[in-house]
Amino acid sequence: MDYGKLFFCGFDDFNDEVVEIIEKYSPAGILIYPGLLSKEYLFLDFLNFLSKKGKFLVSSDHEGGQLEVLKYIPSSPGNLSLGRVDSSYTEKYCELSGKIMNVLGFNMVFAPVLDLFFKGSAPVVDLRSFGSDPKLVAQHGLKACSGYLRSGVFPCVKHYPGHGRAKKDSHYELPEVDATLEELWETDLYPFRRVLEEVKDATVMTAHIRYPKIDDLPATLSKVLIKDILRERIGFKGLVVSDAMEMKAISANFSVEEIVKLFFQAGGNMILLSDYRNLPVYYETLKRLVKDEEIEKDVLERSVKIVEEYLRKAKFSGGFGFLSEVSEKALLFKEDVSLSNEEEVVVLVPSSENLSPADLTGLDYDEIPKVVSRFFKVKEVIRYNVTKGPEKKVENGLILDFVVNASMNEEALKAHLELPAEKTTYFVIRNPSDWKHFKDRRFVVTLSTKPLSIYKALRHLVGRCDA
Repeated sequence: MDYGKLFFCGFDDFNDEVVEIIEKYSPAGILIYPGLLSKEYLFLDFLNFLSKKGKFLVSSDHEGGQLEVLKYIPSSPGNLSLGRVDSSYTEKYCELSGKIMNVLGFNMVFAPVLDLFFKGSAPVVDLRSFGSDPKLVAQHGLKACSGYLRSGVFPCVKHYPGHGRAKKDSHYELPEVDATLEELWETDLYPFRRVLEEVKDATVMTAHIRYPKIDDLPATLSKVLIKDILRERIGFKGLVVSDAMEMKAISANFSVEEIVKLFFQAGGNMILLSDYRNLPVYYETLKRLVKDEEIEKDVLERSVKIVEEYLRKAKFSGGFGFLSEVSEKALLFKEDVSLSNEEEVVVLVPSSENLSPADLTGLDYDEIPKVVSRFFKVKEVIRYNVTKGPEKKVENGLILDFVVNASMNEEALKAHLELPAEKTTYFVIRNPSDWKHFKDRRFVVTLSTKPLSIYKALRHLVGRCDA
């Protein structure tokens, strides 16, 4: 059985450890967090990597308003504002933002929020809710799902059966909601019922909240709330994903073994882990529980079939990840050029002024030391004037010299060439003619100032690139 299909994992970085985890465990769900999104060069490289490894459900937490993680989507006033206007605006926002997500490489989004707004409840919901009226929230939820699905993105309604009444934040503790099923049926549960009756390709995220008048277990682990109510009474046959299991509401109250066993027995399909580093222990625990016959195999097989059905329908092209290949394949380098990343490096970077009104690359230079620091321990960063070249003499350590238009500035070229040849690697990042001056030394021509191209050049030099 492909146990990896039963996991959704959060990624805030892309590195060798991520590659190893995905290749070994093959999680079907990929949640991309701001830590990765903020480094566009890594985000693009990650998407390109995923496109080579198969088909995934690739999601983000971008709801609009209170929770926005994709800088490419214009900021929204948020759900509480949208709930004050005609629901067609919600549909339009979700369709347009979904199109951007899908073009980028996403095919799922953990939205919309169907929680009701209750005065005095925890701010974890707050502006994320469309409002207090169950029918209004249901209407906006339907329009949101319609917009997302038209754009090629699976919506994930949350947080079933409703987080709005909770006085505590489930990120930090286990909230309790003292309401009966009868009370919830026409209030908190109403938007979920309405949306799931009509939207067959929606997915559901569970709440880490205990409803003691319904079950002693929190909703995420409750057979009563998932199997009896969501599956049988409401009739939802689709994908059920947990909220992140590392949240204190769950992780501080249940062991990994209890979480895995209870969630799947309750009728859940995919465990969401906010930190991909936790996947091995959850994966191995699941395998052991199956081997020890503490989880019925056919229960998991049904979940795998549900996940596979969504994967079959999912649109995943790798988005803009192809730009990673462009940067890599465009590299020009001297044969057998390599570097050990065990030594400290001095980084010579041009100052950030643009060279022409038709030039906005100056800010790219500011990113170079950050990219270098992913591969090397940076001893010192020296900024230099493009027309004069590096003025400071460097005595110790490896030197990474990022060269801009040296061919056009005799004084600058002289300064670059005065650097110790045996210690210096030249990165020709603008004028490709510059390489001729360094042909007897170590050099790489990136044909680009972009962080993605610098990143790919560095990966090549330390032996981690396919170029």
